[in-house]
Amino acid sequence: MDTIDLTINDTRAELLLNRPEVLNAANNQWVEDLHEALDELEAADRLRVVIVSGRGRAFSTGIDLKALAAGEIQIGWFQRWEDAMRRLEMLQAVTIARVHGYALGGGLQVALACDLRVAGEDAQFGLPAVLEALIPGTGTYRLPRFIGLGRARRMIITGETVGALEALEIGLADWVAPNAQLVEQTERIAQGVMEGSRTAQYLSKRLAAMSFETGFNAFRDLYIDYQAQALASEDHRVARERLLQKKQKKFSAS
Repeated sequence: MDTIDLTINDTRAELLLNRPEVLNAANNQWVEDLHEALDELEAADRLRVVIVSGRGRAFSTGIDLKALAAGEIQIGWFQRWEDAMRRLEMLQAVTIARVHGYALGGGLQVALACDLRVAGEDAQFGLPAVLEALIPGTGTYRLPRFIGLGRARRMIITGETVGALEALEIGLADWVAPNAQLVEQTERIAQGVMEGSRTAQYLSKRLAAMSFETGFNAFRDLYIDYQAQALASEDHRVARERLLQKKQKKFSAS
């Protein structure tokens, strides 16, 4: 892949957006490379955590404006892009966006498609598509679910950016760290994720993704089905044994 670096090491993976000369802006090749990377991530059946980051000075500034101006970005590109965002969002592994510098337009959409977002103190988030006379994709769908309709409308309509601390305050970022500690903080978060059940995390995040558009009765039935799967999982068997051992130790000490 020319525009994305992917490293998979058993239970962990790092997906690095790799067009630093254009602040990791997305052209046609970028989208196709992302789909290829997602093919590999979906096939990695032991994967627990995927860290998504950008090489160079920014996470991603979204659509490649030079390619857009040259007429290289057509409606098929947007469809392929949205398919990739959905695939990223529905990965079985937990995804963590490690954001530094700009996360604009499609860059913010990538971050929103991840499960968790940790931002450097210099991070800037925005959906400036209206300034290029475009709609900011399904960022118009996801952003209101993170920060509320009012704030999302403001960002979408004006194209303005928000800094890391404001992003943390409004729920757009989950953690903010000094730039020098961003990698270390992300590692701590990844280690915390690894302590949870892979099965329960995947089923829970699927439920959360459907919570806004599914009626309560249908959602409850789906939850019961997923909970049955969790109860039958090897993860739950191990958890029960661990809990039982703790209880036995407590009784033997009393």
